[in-house]
Amino acid sequence: MSEAHSIQVTQDTFETDVLKKSFETPVLVDFFAEWCGPCKSLGPILEKLADEYAGAFILAKIDADAEQMLVAGMGVRSLPTVVLFKDGQPADHFMGALPEGEIRALLDKHVERVDESPLERAQALVEAGEYDEAIALYQLITADDPENYDAYLEMAHALLKKGDLESAEAIVDRLPDVQKLDPRAKAVTAGKAFIELLEGAPDRAACEARLAENGNDSEASYYLAVHQMMADEVDAAIACLLALVRSDRAYKDDGARQLLIQLFDRLGAEDPRVRAGRKQLAQLLMV
Repeated sequence: MSEAHSIQVTQDTFETDVLKKSFETPVLVDFFAEWCGPCKSLGPILEKLADEYAGAFILAKIDADAEQMLVAGMGVRSLPTVVLFKDGQPADHFMGALPEGEIRALLDKHVERVDESPLERAQALVEAGEYDEAIALYQLITADDPENYDAYLEMAHALLKKGDLESAEAIVDRLPDVQKLDPRAKAVTAGKAFIELLEGAPDRAACEARLAENGNDSEASYYLAVHQMMADEVDAAIACLLALVRSDRAYKDDGARQLLIQLFDRLGAEDPRVRAGRKQLAQLLMV
């Protein structure tokens, strides 16, 4: 859920974040409570729609238990209650956990959707973990534009996140040499290397058990980091490998540093974790 599309509102911020903001962008106010069962089923639907509409409206969440005076002032009598504000006034509302289709229909009466390109829609699907839908859209994009290498690279990235390394690698293999230098292509190559590293290696539970007995077990640290990478526990993997660089540079002929470089390639240069990790690695190598 993007924080840019959802905000928490209190009585003190209601005028600014809802009434004034609604003159610029429609604001959908969700009155909820933690004990409210229907609120728990409705909340994820509203968050999904806020992401899908990509800023065409703002989702404002109000905790009814914490903001009882505001709830009373708005005349809210049951939860969940959802009110759409435009130009400083309520424009529509509903009570209870409506199906997604009905909420979408209400929004479309009042909200002008921000147009997204097919590539942007596919990227949003990947971010939401809907890999099959994203891959199908990438296939349509590349069918219409066979030289859209950005779409091929994004499709390979989606396949990698889905766990279909073989298909991701097949896409990268067919790319021109220039595109193979892209961080997304390198991520596929790095992913293959991680899988090959685990062939014949101790499983994760064994690595963790060995480290519990001996925190200086270099082999267990190394392979635990690989398992963490495959589980997308990136921060933990980077920390584990940096610790191994610090404690045992000789292990696997500087293997921890080399594995860190592969991990950085997989994530891409723009990832903030890569920038921070490279800085920490450089500091270690200067010691």
